[in-house]
Amino acid sequence: MSARRRLAWGAALDRARGDRTVRNPIREERLRATRSPTVGLSAWRGRSGRRYVVAVYTLEQAEAGDAPGAVFLGVRRGDEGVARIVGAGWAGTMAEAEALARADGATEIHAHTLADSDEEREAIVEDLVGDDAL
Repeated sequence: MSARRRLAWGAALDRARGDRTVRNPIREERLRATRSPTVGLSAWRGRSGRRYVVAVYTLEQAEAGDAPGAVFLGVRRGDEGVARIVGAGWAGTMAEAEALARADGATEIHAHTLADSDEEREAIVEDLVGDDAL
């Protein structure tokens, strides 16, 4: 006769839920896609759980780039490689976003170009930044 091991799923689920509440829900999720030599791809997970794929530009690339209708994220990547949003918006050109991002200490511009309306762009900014002071 074999002994059955009983797992305490309730306790394990409580620990997992606890881990999720500690972690910042807004985070970058690096894509495993092949990187282009000119523009990389990444994704951000918002508070809602939605995932937003972005093109990643250095500040120098952003000076000359253009992405009409994009949501722009000014991102600072630390020495350990963790990215943090330091500014976000959707009105204006990429050059204007680059100047603002540079002033905020960003090291990259992330551009999400899949929004179809101003209302959707505003909702994306709210989901990725919310009431957080940048």
